[in-house]
Amino acid sequence: MAQKESATEENRQASSFADSSTTGATGTATDIERVCDLLQTFMSEQRSKDESIQREMARQEQRWRSLQHQFGLLQREVQKGQFTAETSGTREEEQERQTQTRILRSSQSAVLTQPQQPEQLPAQMLKLLNGQ
Repeated sequence: MAQKESATEENRQASSFADSSTTGATGTATDIERVCDLLQTFMSEQRSKDESIQREMARQEQRWRSLQHQFGLLQREVQKGQFTAETSGTREEEQERQTQTRILRSSQSAVLTQPQQPEQLPAQMLKLLNGQ
C-alpha cells in the first residue's frame, strides 16, 4: 500500500510536471504577448506625450518671440521719447522761448504805456530780438 501511494504520488508529480511544462510554454507565449501589448501601449502613450510636448514648446517659442518683438518696440518708443525730451529741452530752444516772451512783454508794455510811431516799432523789435 505504501508503494501504491508512492507510485500514485510519483504519477501526480510527473503529470504535474508535464502540465506545467506545456502550460509553461503557452504561459510564456502569453506572457510575452502581454509584455508586447504593454510595451506597444506604453510606446503609443509616450509618442502622444512627446507630440504634445513638441506642440507646447512650439507655442511657447512663438509666445517668446512675440514678447521679444513687443519689448523691442517698447524699448524703441522709450528711447525715442527720451531723445525727444532731450532735444526739446535744449538750451537754444529755451533761449528762443525767453526771447519771444521778452518781445511779447515789451511790445505789450510799449503799446499800453505810450503810443509809438509806426516806423519806430520795427527798430525796437529788432533791438529786442538781438537781445539789446
